[in-house]
Amino acid sequence: MVNANPIQRSEQRVAFYLNPSEKSVSRNTNNILIVDDDCDILARLSQSFAMCAKHYHILTAKNGKEAIEVLQSFPVDILLTALHMPVMNGFSLMSYTRIYYPATRTFVMSKDEPSAVINKLPESGIHGYIKKPFAIETIYSTLRL
Repeated sequence: MVNANPIQRSEQRVAFYLNPSEKSVSRNTNNILIVDDDCDILARLSQSFAMCAKHYHILTAKNGKEAIEVLQSFPVDILLTALHMPVMNGFSLMSYTRIYYPATRTFVMSKDEPSAVINKLPESGIHGYIKKPFAIETIYSTLRL
């Protein structure tokens, strides 16, 4: 069995989220978009939210560019994004989201010290900061789920 290369797997995953016939997500659904280039973090958060935040649909993306594709296809109530990612980082994603999706609540995950991040983002409109590594309980508390 030959595995698809990472780019193909990434494209397949995005296509899954962009195809409403494969994932039932309506305009009246609460959605959380998790964006991180670390597949382990995406899997851990997705599984945890699927079990504990059952009233939300969980969407994922590995970088800001993929996240924008999801945002353009589905309404997103909560954006939980890493800052440092390839292709398009969290800073650019937050700027885009602030302009085109101002109702989306945005939360940041980073290994950076909170003061350094918050000082870089005075007009970003972030609703919360989560320092990596984190406990799942910290995520729930910060997002107020």
